[in-house]
Amino acid sequence: EFLTVPTLVIVAFLLMAAGSYTIDRTEITAFQTMRGVLKTRVFADSRATSELLGTIAGGIITVTSIIISLLLVALQQSAASLTHQVFDQFLRRRTNQFYFGFFIGLSLFALLTLATVTESFNPVFGASLAFLLTMAGLYILILLLYTTINQMRPAVIIEAIHAHTLTARQSQVSLILKTQRSPRAGGLICRPVKAHRHGFVTHIDVDAAGVAATDLGKDVEIVLRVSIGSYVAFEDVIAEVRMEAQKETASLEKSVQDAVHFENQRNIGGDPAYGIEQMEMIAWTSISTAKSDPAPGLLIIRNLRDLLAHWAAEDNQSRQEESLPIVYTDDVFSRLMEAFETLAVVASESMQHQNFAEVLRTFAIMFDRLSPDQQARAEDIILRIISALGDHVLTAELEATLSELVLTLDKSARITTAAAVQAAQNRLKLSVGKLHSR
Repeated sequence: EFLTVPTLVIVAFLLMAAGSYTIDRTEITAFQTMRGVLKTRVFADSRATSELLGTIAGGIITVTSIIISLLLVALQQSAASLTHQVFDQFLRRRTNQFYFGFFIGLSLFALLTLATVTESFNPVFGASLAFLLTMAGLYILILLLYTTINQMRPAVIIEAIHAHTLTARQSQVSLILKTQRSPRAGGLICRPVKAHRHGFVTHIDVDAAGVAATDLGKDVEIVLRVSIGSYVAFEDVIAEVRMEAQKETASLEKSVQDAVHFENQRNIGGDPAYGIEQMEMIAWTSISTAKSDPAPGLLIIRNLRDLLAHWAAEDNQSRQEESLPIVYTDDVFSRLMEAFETLAVVASESMQHQNFAEVLRTFAIMFDRLSPDQQARAEDIILRIISALGDHVLTAELEATLSELVLTLDKSARITTAAAVQAAQNRLKLSVGKLHSR
């Protein structure tokens, strides 16, 4: 993932070196005339050209080594505050990959051109190109320093993860539309399919598994026990083959095993739950007493709310007319709701009322836009995190958010939950004007 762009840039520099050498050797009149002008005014002899190329190559190598060391230190400092996801986002950016490839490629270009210098051959085109590219490289160095510092800002890192998460969810649409959410009636005979290796599930080829199940009979159904991002150990059950009559399913079980792909590391490009987990880890570190920095936590809760707004509009029940006989559990929305629950807990641990209020505000704003099932889960979270209110001071912001949440629940006819929140708010009001100790 990281080496592709730098390798292509380095190859381009190598081809450029070969091209400049060919032009320097050519007998075409136009090139000869230009070569004569350059040789007269800039590169008078081979020795001067050799010294220039040696200086360029040595200088670029030295500067690259220093810059890489400084960048690693800056990344380490940022990762100490925002977890190791900083490294992932830094390496994932195409511009950073290009910059590293450019400086390595420029060094190789200068060294290769230097290797062709002899007393009888003065590569003026190659030296001119190396000089111009070095000027460009010095300017790119400024861009590299700025973009690196800019990329270390929490807002940029969080926004990058947010964008990757939305894109990953879009890549899952076909998987969701092709599969069912619950098993159909029947299927008394059930045979487990076990994993032959460990790792994270990064892809499921439902088309291949669906064809294999259809060939075996219409009464055959595959119930997947894993989702994208699930961790599987050796011999864990990854699926069940259900059928109404006894059949030979060895080939189908092999097809299911081949359809579920494992990797040692999760891929945010196709695993939206991993993006949620990354933001949750950053927010946990920021909100908790480990860092006690409310700003990144607030930003992440708001980005998670945006994800909730995007996905609340999804119709997960809609699918193709002829869906595959495969049951897939879509756990992305549940992971998102769990993230809000987790951040409410850690906000209570550090007494960051701002973040706790932001979680409650999320439910107050989004509750009407959720489906009935999603509203039930939101109610459950609200009732669970109410117990943590006792650790907070009833600030004006927190009180206003609780009142907003009660109003929203009342409008949605969630009387019991609204009453529970109102009772908690009233009880917390009794502490106003009195001295308490945590």
